Amino acid sequence: MENYMKYNLETGMIDSHFHILEMNRKGLPTDELLVEYEQRGISLLLDAGVDLDSFERRLEYRQYHKGLYFAAGIHPNISRDHWPEDRDSQLMKQASHPAVKAVGETGLDFFRTTSNRQDQMELLELQYDISLQVEKPLIFHCREADTALEKWMNQLDFPYGGVLHCFPGGRKLGETALEKGLMISFAGNFTFKNAPDIREAVSWVPLERVLIETDAPYLSPVPLRGRENHPGHIGHTYEAVAREYDIPKSQLMRQVEDNFKKFLNL
Repeated sequence: MENYMKYNLETGMIDSHFHILEMNRKGLPTDELLVEYEQRGISLLLDAGVDLDSFERRLEYRQYHKGLYFAAGIHPNISRDHWPEDRDSQLMKQASHPAVKAVGETGLDFFRTTSNRQDQMELLELQYDISLQVEKPLIFHCREADTALEKWMNQLDFPYGGVLHCFPGGRKLGETALEKGLMISFAGNFTFKNAPDIREAVSWVPLERVLIETDAPYLSPVPLRGRENHPGHIGHTYEAVAREYDIPKSQLMRQVEDNFKKFLNL
């Protein structure tokens, strides 16, 4: 059996952040998988935006899963020469769509060099402004930019909420996000042996602020690390997070679903 056809799913699990077109580009049968998720009881999913291309194509996937929602945004790693000329109006139009429930992913990434820091900040400011106008939460990406993102967050308020997705482990940034009313989302890297700082976060992140995601097709959890990821693998992360919180997996599932509905204002 192909790796992508292996599942670890239970009724009531959700995936708060994945990338459907990236899954498709990796050769995963996304339409079949979405049908399977719904049949197996994964009730809600969020396809996060990375650029403004193929928005209508993304929306078409909703025919395969009625609980699929979207975020619209431009990832910080998208260089300026790939921004559309009418990026402000395009982003506003996409963010205003009723199936779009959040803006992003946006943020700062100082690990990669495809986009300079000034341009990343420009995109971050734009998406913050649009989130206020459409009254929807923000999805934040951060990689090796904790200090800069924390400084930026401290200057602002987030009346419509947000999430620090794929939590990278920095406590100071995480606590700032919590102080600002944001959620913290754990991904497959929570299960990695070399990520004790991420797991340690359970000691200070309240359960009512936790989301669970795959970030598929990236960050497959242990025992699938290194393989293509998809939302059907999310049960491994639920199990690891529940174990660290020392609570039943069923309790975590109920709490995360409630958190996700609150986050998206469903």
